Amino acid sequence: MTVQLTVTLQVLVLGGLVCLWLLLKGALAITALLSKLRQLDEDYRKLNEQLSAVRTARRQGGECSHCARTQFQRDWYIAPTIEKERPTTT
Repeated sequence: MTVQLTVTLQVLVLGGLVCLWLLLKGALAITALLSKLRQLDEDYRKLNEQLSAVRTARRQGGECSHCARTQFQRDWYIAPTIEKERPTTT
């Protein structure tokens, strides 16, 4: 074999190895992203179920199925307040 043919083969093999490495890195990145997306999907489903329960309780005017609190018709969500933020009355 000539030197030029040997160098050409080495460059082709090196190029093939680089392509294989890039494919492997891409597959690993996709795997990591899919696991994160599955977790986010599960969290979204849980939030959707909780919101559905709140909406159902509000429509029925009864108690929330998760916390057994009476729902108020005027507010469908009451944000928690910190004691220091409450206004003082005199």
